[in-house]
Amino acid sequence: MNDLFKTALQFVLKWEGGYVNNENDKGGATNYGITQNTYNGWLSSQGLPYKDVRYLTREEVEKIYYKNYWLKAGCEKMSPKFALLAFDTAVNMGVSRVNQFMKAAQWKYPEKFIAARRAKYEEFAQYGNQKIFLQGWLNRLKALENEIKNLG
Repeated sequence: MNDLFKTALQFVLKWEGGYVNNENDKGGATNYGITQNTYNGWLSSQGLPYKDVRYLTREEVEKIYYKNYWLKAGCEKMSPKFALLAFDTAVNMGVSRVNQFMKAAQWKYPEKFIAARRAKYEEFAQYGNQKIFLQGWLNRLKALENEIKNLG
């Protein structure tokens, strides 16, 4: 795991801290942003028995984020700015959204990537009770926008 991954992970964990089980969150119970289903899949892949996501360790968090999000989103092949954008998006919205937003950004315009992500949040907020999360999502996106200004 390289320094860029560690920087990206530090950013993500500012927004994905601790155990949460919000009844309005479609992902269900999470710890450090990792759902119970994701944790079960990782434990299974390691030949380990299932356990409650609230008992996830920091070492497991790093390994899961690296394998399931950083590598699956292709972040190791991207510029630092796009790696952070892609990693945070993969964690927050799913790996499949990364390619959609990369296309919108024409693989070279971070501001277009951010605009596409903002539009998707606004779309999500129109469904059911998801509007309660919109301001938090937009705050995270603004912080991400500021963070990538510090990267080369």
